[in-house]
Amino acid sequence: MLLCLLYFKFLIKIWFIIRPLLSKPQSIHTCDQRSPKIFDLFILSDTDSYTSSRTGSEKDSDIYDELRDKMSLISMMAPHPDLLYKEAITAPGGTTKERHPILVIPDNARLGSLTDEEASCLLSYYCKIHTHAEQKRGFVIIVDRRNDTWLATRATLWKIREHFPAPVELIYCLEPNSILQKTFGAGLKQVNGYNLPVRFLQKAEDLCSDGFFTLDQLPPTLGGPLLYDHKTWCSHRLAVEKYEMNTCELDAESTDVMDKMRNTDLPNETDETDEMIKEQLVMRNHLKTDVNEGIKRGNALQEVMLQFDNDKKKVVNLERVPDRMRNILTIRDCMERLAFVEKQFDNFWSEHYPMLLQCQQLRKFEVKFRNLWPTMNERLQALNKLNDKIEQSVDLVKSEAVADIIQDIEEITPQAKDILAMGKRLIATRHYADDSIRPKCKELEGVIALLESKSRNCDEKLARCTELEERINKAEKWCRDGMDRLGARWTITPDASAAGIIHDIDAFLKEADAFKLDNPKEFHNLFKTHATREMNERLPELLREVEEVTELCVARKTSLGWSKEMKDSTDGRRSSLSVAGSRFVRAGSR
Repeated sequence: MLLCLLYFKFLIKIWFIIRPLLSKPQSIHTCDQRSPKIFDLFILSDTDSYTSSRTGSEKDSDIYDELRDKMSLISMMAPHPDLLYKEAITAPGGTTKERHPILVIPDNARLGSLTDEEASCLLSYYCKIHTHAEQKRGFVIIVDRRNDTWLATRATLWKIREHFPAPVELIYCLEPNSILQKTFGAGLKQVNGYNLPVRFLQKAEDLCSDGFFTLDQLPPTLGGPLLYDHKTWCSHRLAVEKYEMNTCELDAESTDVMDKMRNTDLPNETDETDEMIKEQLVMRNHLKTDVNEGIKRGNALQEVMLQFDNDKKKVVNLERVPDRMRNILTIRDCMERLAFVEKQFDNFWSEHYPMLLQCQQLRKFEVKFRNLWPTMNERLQALNKLNDKIEQSVDLVKSEAVADIIQDIEEITPQAKDILAMGKRLIATRHYADDSIRPKCKELEGVIALLESKSRNCDEKLARCTELEERINKAEKWCRDGMDRLGARWTITPDASAAGIIHDIDAFLKEADAFKLDNPKEFHNLFKTHATREMNERLPELLREVEEVTELCVARKTSLGWSKEMKDSTDGRRSSLSVAGSRFVRAGSR
C-alpha cells in the first residue's frame, strides 16, 4: 500500500513537470516586464500628492484629464458594486523598506473564484488607488493560502499573472498547511510555470526573514500590529474618492468661470453692464460657497478618519492605521488644492472686478454725457440769440421764454460740472478708457466756460438794460409831471406864494437826479454799450423833452423873482443835458 502511494505521488510530480511544457507560453509580469496594453490605460499624476506649489501656468487640459481619471476610478467599480466588499484583496497600507506598497490576498479563496473581468477590474482598481510613483516602483503581494488548497493557490497566482497591470517586485505565498496539501505541494513549488517572482513560505513568521520589510507593516492576520477593517476601509475609500472628484470638479469649474469672465465682452449700455456685474457676482459667490463647503467637508472627513467606529475616540497612533493616514493625507492635499483654487480665483477677481466697476462708471459717464451734451449746445445757441434780442428790445428779453432759458442754464451748469468732475475722477484712477474720457472732459470744460461767460454777459446786459429802461421811464414820467405842474400848480394864488412855488420847482428839478441824465460821460457810455434799438429811437425825443421842461421850469422861476445865483446852477444842468443829447445823437448817427 505504501508503495502505491509513493508511486502515485511520483506520477503527480511528473505530470506537473510536463504540463507547462505542453501548454503555450504566455506573457508574464515581473519587476521588469508588464503589459503595455493594460498599463497604458492608467493616467495618473506624476507626483505623489497635490501641493500648493502648483502654478497658474499649468495647462487647463491637465485639470480635465485628472477629472476624467477620478471619474474613471469611480466608474471602474460601477458594473460590480459589491466586488470591493468581497475582500478578495486588501491594502492595509504597509510598505517595504524601499517603499513598495504591500497588498494582501486574504486566506478566503475569493480572488481565484472571480471571473477574468472581475479579477482584472479589482486588480486594476487596487493599482490605481496608489500613486504613479508607487506603481513604477512595483508592488509586493502577500498571498495567504494557509487554509486553502494548492489548486486555489495556483489559480490565485494565475489571476495575478494575467490581470495585474503593474510591475510586481515580489510575491510571498504562504503555503497550504494541511497534511494532504503539504504532501502534494512539493511538486507544485518546484514547478516554474508561474513566471512570477514567487517566494513560498510555510509560516507567517517567515515573511520578515529576508529583511525586505518589518513586522510592523503587516495586519494582525499576518502577525503584525496594523489595524485594518475592510468594511471601514471601503467606506472611507469611496468617500475619499468622491471628495477627490469633487475637488477636481471645483478646480475645473473655477477655470471655466475665470475663462468665461475673462472672455466676456464689456457691454455698451448701463443696464447691460449692471446685469453683467450682477451675473458675475452670483457666479463668484456660488464658486466661493462651493469651495468653502468643500473645505468644510474635508475637515469633517478628517474627523471621521480620526475616530474608531465603536467608541468614537480619536486615533492616537496613526502609524497603526496607515490606510487612514493615506486617506487623511489625500484629504489634506485636496483641501490645500481648494485653498489654492480659492486664492487663485481671489487674485483674478481682485483684478477683474475693478475693471467691471470701471466699465460701469464709464457707461454711466457716457450716458450722462450723451444726454446732457445736446441740451448744452441748445442752451448755448439760445444764449447767442438772447444776446441779439437784448440789442433789439427789452420787452422781448422780459418774455417767459428768456426766463426759462436762463433757468435751464442755471440748472444744467451744475450737472455739467458734476459730469466733468466724474470724468476727472475716472482719469485719476488710471481708467482703461482714459483716451476716450479725456476728449469728452475737454469738450465739457469748453462748453461750461462758454455758458458761464455768455450767461454772465447776458445777465449783465439785462441788468444794464433794465436799469436804463427804468431811468428812461422815470425821465418820461418826470417830463409829464413837469408839464402838468407848469400848467396848474406853479401859479401865484392866495394860497401859494412865489417863494413856495420856487421851492417846489427846485425840488422837482432835484428829482431829475434819480435818472442820472446830468452826467454826460456816464450817460454816453451806458447808452453806447447797452441801449437797445427801441431805446435809440426813444432817447433823442426824451432828451429834448427833458431839456424843454428844465428850461420852462427855469423860466417860471425867473418870472417869480428867482435870484441870479440859482439861475447859474440851473444853466449848468441844462448845459449838461445838451452835451449828453449831442453825444447820444452823434453815437446814434455812427
